[in-house]
Amino acid sequence: MKTRKLALAVTLVAGMLGSYAAAAPQTFTGKLTDNMCTKQHMMPGKSDADCTRECVKDGGHYVLVSGNKVLKLSGDQKRFSDLAGQRISVSGELKGDTIAVTSITSAK
Repeated sequence: MKTRKLALAVTLVAGMLGSYAAAAPQTFTGKLTDNMCTKQHMMPGKSDADCTRECVKDGGHYVLVSGNKVLKLSGDQKRFSDLAGQRISVSGELKGDTIAVTSITSAK
């Protein structure tokens, strides 16, 4: 009986530590754009920022394009709008293809 309780306790602690390690924030740098246009904006006469905002308003969502990766961004939509079309650095937790953004700054 004691062995089973010890095994259960060890399993629970290992699971909690594994979850904690997986939740460590990471930093990503790239261009803040939208999932409709990604690398190539298509609205004639509009800046990348304006095109991004229009696409998001029409049902798209903000993404970070970093090299060949396109990662969805979840978090402060107002802040994303302010930095649309710019090169940015974001910190947050990556789950699948989505970054839960905890901080965002302009990257020069």
